[in-house]
Amino acid sequence: MFIDLIKDICNRNKKVAMFIDMDGTIVEYKIYGNEESLIKAHENLLNEKPVLPIIEILKEINKIENIDLYILSLSKRTRIKEEKKIWLNKHMNFIPSDRWIILDKEAGEYNSENRNYVKYEQIEKKLKEYDYAILLDDDHKVLKQTRENLHDRGEVFHISSALV
Repeated sequence: MFIDLIKDICNRNKKVAMFIDMDGTIVEYKIYGNEESLIKAHENLLNEKPVLPIIEILKEINKIENIDLYILSLSKRTRIKEEKKIWLNKHMNFIPSDRWIILDKEAGEYNSENRNYVKYEQIEKKLKEYDYAILLDDDHKVLKQTRENLHDRGEVFHISSALV
């Protein structure tokens, strides 16, 4: 089970940080036809459904003494970033808001060129405080880039790993 994998990692390390993506990981992700309809779909992020099985697993992981959970998400628009915070307050309030890292493309915090790398950069900043890092995400390119950069300082898991 996924929780057992995380417990094992925590048993082998003094202090662990786990970074959790939002869209497609803890928030139901809907696929739409084109970029314009995708933007319209996210006009109402607040109504997007939580992925409850994953959230329940994360609540259990959060009980492990030497792990800190972080939200690590990208947002194309500042307004959507603010909606993500409201959504997190409603569905993920067991993770303190000072551990929410939501990067805003509109504000210039990431761009198309560094999109696959920028999450690792955020994780790397936190590795000064932690012995080990874990990323739970649904994006294969982000997972691959992060795994290549973490080396022996962390692990990456696709969301499907938490569901089996």
